[in-house]
Amino acid sequence: MYIFCSKALTDALNIKKSELQKMLIDAHMDDLYAWHGHITKLNGKNTIILMNDRTMYSIIFRNKLPRNADKFAELVKEAIPYTMEVGGFNTPEIDNYIAGVDEIIFAEKADRQMTGNLTRMFLDMEYTGHRWLEDESIQAEQAAFENNGLRR
Repeated sequence: MYIFCSKALTDALNIKKSELQKMLIDAHMDDLYAWHGHITKLNGKNTIILMNDRTMYSIIFRNKLPRNADKFAELVKEAIPYTMEVGGFNTPEIDNYIAGVDEIIFAEKADRQMTGNLTRMFLDMEYTGHRWLEDESIQAEQAAFENNGLRR
């Protein structure tokens, strides 16, 4: 699974530019296992959004965010099935997706197509982000609400 990080997210996770895998625009990969990530402040707290490249399905993180890539990768592996379950996916669909996730690779992509979609979601959440759970890092309820809206 690939996570294409914004500059802000690489800084927050203490990932050096040399540690990011370079991806070409025409590189062939399964978009279902490619995610774009960005971090910004919402309502005064750092918030990370991962958005799937193909489906635009999103996972939201807030509160007690990890400071390095390895811990964030562990959190992502925990967050995907949890968010999908809260979002209404059935167990066989979740298991099928998780079976395709090997290691998480942090990468840099020359294509900036998803950046606008992430920015738009942050702007939307300024008005709809009222389902924050203050004691959880994985914001599955907020993600389920945001994923029910139109993206394309």
